[in-house]
Amino acid sequence: MVLSGDALTTRVSAIGFFVLFPGFILYHTLVAMGMIPALLGGLFGVVSVLLFIAYLALLPSQLQVLLTTTRGYALATLCFFVYVLLWATLNYALSGGSVMRAALTQTVETLVLWLVLFVLGYRVPLDSPRLARAFWIAFALIAGYLMFHVATTGQWMFFARRMLEAEVEAGDSVSTYQGYARSALVVLLFLIAVSERAMVRAVLIVLGAFVMFVLGARSELYAFLSLSALLLMLWAGMSVKYMFTLLMVVAALIAVVASQFEALAGSRQLQIFDLSGTSSWLARQNLGQRAVEQILANPLLGRFGGHIASAEVTGGYAHSMLSAWVNYGLPGFAMYLGLSLFAFVGAAYRLLFLGDRGAGWVFAFSVNFVCLLLMVLAKPVFWPLPALGWGAFANALVAARQGLGGEEARQAGTIGTLRDVPGQHDAARDLQGRNDNESGSPDLRPSTL
Repeated sequence: MVLSGDALTTRVSAIGFFVLFPGFILYHTLVAMGMIPALLGGLFGVVSVLLFIAYLALLPSQLQVLLTTTRGYALATLCFFVYVLLWATLNYALSGGSVMRAALTQTVETLVLWLVLFVLGYRVPLDSPRLARAFWIAFALIAGYLMFHVATTGQWMFFARRMLEAEVEAGDSVSTYQGYARSALVVLLFLIAVSERAMVRAVLIVLGAFVMFVLGARSELYAFLSLSALLLMLWAGMSVKYMFTLLMVVAALIAVVASQFEALAGSRQLQIFDLSGTSSWLARQNLGQRAVEQILANPLLGRFGGHIASAEVTGGYAHSMLSAWVNYGLPGFAMYLGLSLFAFVGAAYRLLFLGDRGAGWVFAFSVNFVCLLLMVLAKPVFWPLPALGWGAFANALVAARQGLGGEEARQAGTIGTLRDVPGQHDAARDLQGRNDNESGSPDLRPSTL
């Protein structure tokens, strides 16, 4: 069987999506348990490079549809990628030196991840039962293992590297809690989007809150809780059953916290209510202040590689979207923030005003909301997940436009048939008028996909 470029891209995206997110957690846990060797290193980088090579070969088959059906959004995204590459290259060419070389390398690595996650989000088959089933199985294994961990150790935080002896070299190949939380967050957003029943989503949110809490990444945990509350409130306004679902979820979470309050009170996850004494928060405050000073010194151009020059490490960036301003200037910052903001607003419009509850729009809304929140509060420009949100929005746009084209063709065929039947002209005219009035504009008609 010979697959077309489109079918091959979809299949590669489905496999890559599973491997990079639920597969990431399963792989690192097995490595930490000593059940498999760290053949793929940290997995995310190696697999992303392989996907990057595959997508470079497959991208030409996708460009025409991608550029013509997203109303310029995909073009704007690709222009941002080109801008960042040219900006970094130009700064390195003009200044040179080890700092600029390190900054250029960091930018190129980020661009690879951005392109991979963008195409992945654009081509992941959200309607695939096989992919959904694989995610459900993986999530059940992850949640079940974390429950076993809490029950047997009494510890409310899972840190995979602690499972290894200090002298074991594979320790560097086992992810920290941030990598686990990133993958778990995407798994939950995907499952919430593709699930249709209120009770299933309620169970997902409760179990998801447990999983995110045990994994220990505060920013991802509270981003997930914020999104869950927002989605449930939106759905509660549309359906009575979601109103009861919202109340059940809140009651379940309160019951868990109340019953385990003593065990949870000293956890780092609850330190968010008093961050003034935590070293990580104070360090982030200092990095943020340094970024503000660099921006004020050069508001238009920023200071490419400024975080490396001042902190002497590639991780010395501001943990917020200000890092985009420092590295890529005001134009780069505006494009970076604008892509996520436009995608979030566009998906929110479909959900709120057009009542489109399709998986594509829910997923795009969820990913971009979470990314916007964390871009403001906790994540630097080198965090690759926003590109998944950009791709998810492009995916939803393409699906809606293609669905619209198919619907219009079916309507045209129906009306043409009616015109050939005596006495049906008025009925055809009434049907067409009703569709026009209900949709307002063909471009705004809710997708049936």
